[in-house]
Amino acid sequence: MAPQHCTGEKCEPVDYDYVIVGAGPAGLQMAYFLQKAGRQYVVYESHDKAAKFFEQHPRGRKLISLNKKNNFFEEETFNMRHDWNSLLSDDKEMKFTKYSDELYPDASDLHQYLNDYAHRFQLNVKYNTKVKKISKPDSTFTVCIEEAGGETTSCRATCVLMATGAMSENLPEDIEGIELADTYSKHDMDKDLYKNKMMLIIGGGNSAFETANHFSGSAGIVHVAFNKRIQFAWNTHHVGDLRAVNNNIIDMYHLKSLHSTIGSLVTKIAKNEKGKFVVTFKDLNTQWKVPGWLLFDMEYDHVISCMGWRYVNTQLFDEETINVELVKNNRYPKLSNCWETDTKNLFYIGTAMAAIDRKSASGFIHGFRYNIRTLFNLLEQRLFKQSLPHITLPTKDLDAVSKKIIERCTISDSLYQMNGFMCDVMVFDEKIGVTKYYTDLPFRHVMEKPEFKDAKHVFLLHLSYGFDKFGATAAPVDNVHAPDFSTNRCASFLHPYIEYYSHGEYVDQTELQESLIVRYDDWSNANFPQWTSSANENYIKYYINDKLKWSDKVFNLVPIPEEIASSIFIPLNEEEMSRLPPLWEKSECKPSQELLPRSPELVQKRHLRQPWRKYWTL
Repeated sequence: MAPQHCTGEKCEPVDYDYVIVGAGPAGLQMAYFLQKAGRQYVVYESHDKAAKFFEQHPRGRKLISLNKKNNFFEEETFNMRHDWNSLLSDDKEMKFTKYSDELYPDASDLHQYLNDYAHRFQLNVKYNTKVKKISKPDSTFTVCIEEAGGETTSCRATCVLMATGAMSENLPEDIEGIELADTYSKHDMDKDLYKNKMMLIIGGGNSAFETANHFSGSAGIVHVAFNKRIQFAWNTHHVGDLRAVNNNIIDMYHLKSLHSTIGSLVTKIAKNEKGKFVVTFKDLNTQWKVPGWLLFDMEYDHVISCMGWRYVNTQLFDEETINVELVKNNRYPKLSNCWETDTKNLFYIGTAMAAIDRKSASGFIHGFRYNIRTLFNLLEQRLFKQSLPHITLPTKDLDAVSKKIIERCTISDSLYQMNGFMCDVMVFDEKIGVTKYYTDLPFRHVMEKPEFKDAKHVFLLHLSYGFDKFGATAAPVDNVHAPDFSTNRCASFLHPYIEYYSHGEYVDQTELQESLIVRYDDWSNANFPQWTSSANENYIKYYINDKLKWSDKVFNLVPIPEEIASSIFIPLNEEEMSRLPPLWEKSECKPSQELLPRSPELVQKRHLRQPWRKYWTL
């Protein structure tokens, strides 16, 4: 049956329900779900293979995406928390973990895996087919393509999904002469060409430091220049920020091994008569009597710009019928909370999904694979009137609801990877006495949907970090102690939040305490398994007991009852209290403390030497 596009009572024939532009990991992932559902779709790929990007990138060939095969537990979804390269499917054999044993695998293995994935599921990919222009003359799209032989044709589709990935390198427009520099994608990788040379690498992200590390053993001096504070992944918990596997150059800088990082703004690049690059820097100096900018020049043999990517090529769109606004220095498309552009039924999938997510992993396979599955379900609802996937539980059997929450917190891969961005939704329907449990919806999109916004009792479950409650100066890497089990508020690492909404309005939230391995089953709480299950069950009862009438009992919302806490907690004695460093930060939760100093005199001495410190670490 040929697909149709319907608006109201009118239906028009179209060639495809969906056109996907690009056969990278995002395009292949969406194609899998569409094929499984029996939808009419096509993937247009300009190259002769899938995922061509990974034939060249990353340039150092080592991925920064984890391939951890041994995770102690057997649940498939739990293990997907630590498999960052596999696409989702029902075939347990189509896992990237079968392609490499390396924790940080080679990009060539990922390229092979993705092409095998396309072949294994016989996805409808048209290779050597370039999309020339996309327009929307009416309620459907017209996609003009150029095939391998040069023939130009077109097709009509209800929905277009842009899975184009990195379209071009980001060259900062405010650097005069930036066109003289090499780029991350095009620079020569032969280390001998840079032997004992002066190199400048512009950028503060993973590509810049990957490049610096590559040449650190051959180049004489490598400078990495960036005009903002480096965001370390261990602090931000964002996988796209600078990873430890790439930051050896910082170690070398602080151990004074010639290579350096420079926190100055590059303003100009020129070439002198010797063929050297003369680079002008602008550095902020605050120690002068009147703080100001210091301008200085340095000479280099090589300059490489590593400033990331742009994810939109607006020339693909007919400007009269399609509107795709650019954001974030024109690098990303402006997207709604369900990844839609300003043009209805035109979506971006894959790395561009990071346009609305800087908390979790939308810019990587292990994040956008879940986004794409969710978008598929949302489109099934919009275009084919399918219900969003959910299970139904009897509301009076709150134990079943609680067990489902514990199960999702314990083994869910999607909530884990898409922390702070994706959530589960529980709708308690008093009229029919059931609870509808929905999984994996964008947090900010939930209350845009009438079925959730209009409901009286709605609970959202998500995994998120809690470092914001410990004050601005509390470094996450300093928090190495057990959490405070006397409260359900002061958990710092990834842990569950349950939020309560009524008629679309936020009412309250509670949290479960953190678990070292983010499991909430009996394995994690072997001594007191009732701690977590009773906490979330009692919280839900607290808010809907007025209608369901379980009992008049006052429910405990604290993870550990006082009688249990007193048996496992030893208060500091008076002498130990005298050695406790002061906590200067006036935050909701107290930052983690290191071991007690040896004497009260040491506490006072360090306090006098460093009175500026907001909180104390030794």
